[in-house]
Amino acid sequence: MTKTKRLMGLILCGVLGWACLPVLAELNLCDDCSFANPQDPLDGWNYNYEWSGISKLMDNHKKISFLPSFKGKKNVLHMTSGGRDTKVETAVMEYEPGARYKCTFDFYGVMTGAEPVKVFFLGYALRPGIAPAEVAQLRELRRVYKGMTVSAGDPSWKTITVTLPDEKVSELAAGHLKKVRYMTVMMLMLADSCFGDAYITNVKVVKMAEKYKVTKEALKPSSSSAGEGE
Repeated sequence: MTKTKRLMGLILCGVLGWACLPVLAELNLCDDCSFANPQDPLDGWNYNYEWSGISKLMDNHKKISFLPSFKGKKNVLHMTSGGRDTKVETAVMEYEPGARYKCTFDFYGVMTGAEPVKVFFLGYALRPGIAPAEVAQLRELRRVYKGMTVSAGDPSWKTITVTLPDEKVSELAAGHLKKVRYMTVMMLMLADSCFGDAYITNVKVVKMAEKYKVTKEALKPSSSSAGEGE
């Protein structure tokens, strides 16, 4: 092979590499978000919390189901309220320290009440005494961070977006973020303020190009928090 051909080959590889960058940047990090498993479309999703021992969550899994289609969309997760809180979380994903992530999905809500469905990222660390595993399980983790909450409740398909974390975070929030090693996206229906049904599809989680910035400015406390509970 001549030097000219080798040079042309390197240039071509470089061009193809740059062309692939946007595609790689949009890689869906949530492998189980597509509901594509024919044996169990909800495989990987966290909606059965019987292991937690929390009484109000014992029947949570009975209020989550899969629909092959709904209102023109295919592969849809269905949530319904039933006297107690209803929640579902994506599969557990690894979190890269310092990075920002974005989750988008299509949402349709048929509900009444004071508050619509709450959507937010949760950041987790391993519980004390638990060794890292190839695939982390929710029961092995403890919550150390809660991202910005977005509300969803329209009776028509809308695209919802949440991020982890915000573009700017306080020094206190940055301290909590340093403990985060895993993350999920939670959809939560509060029984005392949200009644009806919610439908979710086309879930995608991607890593954003820019990292978050730490600021000394006072930020709204609702943008992020740490600790257990919703």
